Amino acid sequence: MSAFIASLTAHERLAVAGAVVVAVSLALPWYGVALTGGLVKTALGTFGLIEAALVLTVGAAIALVVACSRGFVLPRPMHEGSLLVAGGVWAAALIGYRMLDRPDFGLAAVGDTGLRYGIFVALLGAGLMVVGGLRKRREELDAPNGGQ
Repeated sequence: MSAFIASLTAHERLAVAGAVVVAVSLALPWYGVALTGGLVKTALGTFGLIEAALVLTVGAAIALVVACSRGFVLPRPMHEGSLLVAGGVWAAALIGYRMLDRPDFGLAAVGDTGLRYGIFVALLGAGLMVVGGLRKRREELDAPNGGQ
């Protein structure tokens, strides 16, 4: 496993790390309400269509990096870096939607549902995917054959 990770470029490792951060953040508290001890919900606790799309997006990004590192060549005009950027932007859009559309805790006399650190960790992971994809795209364009 460590040999496989070492075979990836730094940009691919950054994008994969971002995807893993998003996936791990699903188990962290995303939402909460202020009660005596505090009540929180994770993204897994409110799993729905948005979270499923998020899991599919980061899974596809990881699968893309694995396939390309093993010699798979994408058809023209697609580039690995561009697809990683698109995946990171899409993940950030899904997370942003969840920031606006917060779940209801179903308790009477409870204030607004607030955001907790897990959702910001997920947003950071999506940002890492975008940065890794942008750097990979620049590397592909600087290649002698122009990334073809």
